[in-house]
Amino acid sequence: INHKINYMKIIYLKLLLVFMTFSLNAQVYTEVEEITLKEGTENDYEAFESFWGTVKEKMISDGYQDGWFVWKVDPTSFDGNPWADYLIVNVYKDKSQMESLNNKPQSWWVDYMKMAHKGKTKRSVIKKYSNETVNNKYREKSVTYTNQRISDLSSGENPSKGLVAYYHGIEQLNEDYVDFELKFFRELHKGRKLWWELNKISNRTDNAYKPVTHTIFEINNEKASSVESNFTNEMMLKYGQTTRKIHGTLKTTLVNWRWQ
Repeated sequence: INHKINYMKIIYLKLLLVFMTFSLNAQVYTEVEEITLKEGTENDYEAFESFWGTVKEKMISDGYQDGWFVWKVDPTSFDGNPWADYLIVNVYKDKSQMESLNNKPQSWWVDYMKMAHKGKTKRSVIKKYSNETVNNKYREKSVTYTNQRISDLSSGENPSKGLVAYYHGIEQLNEDYVDFELKFFRELHKGRKLWWELNKISNRTDNAYKPVTHTIFEINNEKASSVESNFTNEMMLKYGQTTRKIHGTLKTTLVNWRWQ
């Protein structure tokens, strides 16, 4: 009997380990690129990203990534001094999928771009945008944050052009921060947000802003009622806000996307 119990314990531990490994591998990752455009390129930039949208559509279909979103930053953001002009958000089902795509050589990207546009776009246009990509025609500055998704909340709303979202750079101030986001703020957002996500920054480029530890991306439900004013909510809000510091917020509008 003891041997049977020990055997069952071993099986249970192995299954638990497999489940934990799967959970870690299945964690959504995103890369948010904050782009500052070169002067004089604004009028052509969105057409350039539309060209890339065709490539991203094939990538998603072929299983290289799960989503791609282009958000235009409202110039009135951050008291009229936004730190980026556009946000490019690449979504991956897990870390492995992200790393696999990022490890592709430049030659693979050029060939894949041509393949995605074959029969759809004139060769001269493919050559034009291929050269613009390689020569970095549009980006004056590019900052990228790699994020691990901690949690999200969705109303089932589909992406649509002109959708407004808010991108927050957050610094965790104490060990209660994530618990407050998940157990209080997330619950408060139900019915009040069309989309909400909390991410932990796992990596960033050398030129990225260092103090932020987390990001929040959210879309408000303009039809939602206001938060109920009561003692519990007021005290939770008061203390919850001491667990984090919002270093900056960008108001953005969705201009292009591809989604599985």
